[in-house]
Amino acid sequence: MSPPPPAPHPPRPASDAVNLRAVAPVGIAGGRIWRAGAGATMDPDRAAELTAHHGLRTVIDLRSARETERSGDPTALLARGVRWSRTPLAGYPRDLVHVPRPTPEHYVRYYHAILFSSATGAVRTLFGALAEAADEPFLVCCHLGKDRTAVVVAAVLALAGVPDEWIVADYAASGTALRPLVDRFADKWRAHGWTRQDYLVHLDTPAVVMRTWLAEVRQRHGSVRDALLRAGARPEDLAAVTHALRAPSESPAQPP
Repeated sequence: MSPPPPAPHPPRPASDAVNLRAVAPVGIAGGRIWRAGAGATMDPDRAAELTAHHGLRTVIDLRSARETERSGDPTALLARGVRWSRTPLAGYPRDLVHVPRPTPEHYVRYYHAILFSSATGAVRTLFGALAEAADEPFLVCCHLGKDRTAVVVAAVLALAGVPDEWIVADYAASGTALRPLVDRFADKWRAHGWTRQDYLVHLDTPAVVMRTWLAEVRQRHGSVRDALLRAGARPEDLAAVTHALRAPSESPAQPP
């Protein structure tokens, strides 16, 4: 078995960007996929870098309308002419992980719920937007860039043939990026009556979660593609995303 790939580099420090990084496994068109939390909030300099130097064109925002009202829009990117595609994944049972210290099993169940229990039509709309955006650099975001974003990015990478080792390594990088920001979110754990250590568990992204979720998706549905079809995605949109993301002259990605 090939050794797992190195974990993606954590993002360089920024005053407001949360869990921002490129997703760049071998076999995917270079610089095509980005991910972030905080609704893609960032300072103007970072927005200029992403648009001018990396060609970012679209933000795929998975937050609900209520979250957007509470935490705002991606103002700096919008000022740079980036298209804001609001495709919320919402309506699934959030209480699955709203306990002081959720286990990996809690999160695996939560990720199944995000894919299959979001509002009717949400997955169809999301992958329609991805099909339109995927031929140019795009960014997927939610509140922390950790759970909904993880499900969408993992599904997209799996569609493009990226091996699980890469998907798991990218997922695990979110915990590395988020744990140092725990005090920034103090109001959240205090509102729930949790401790700082409790909330650190919520910021973790242990590899076993993503590894187990991918395995269970395939066990239950045959493939990630078949799972997305069952969740409501259209075959033509999945084909468009897959075609757009495959690097030219590349076969499905292989780990180093």
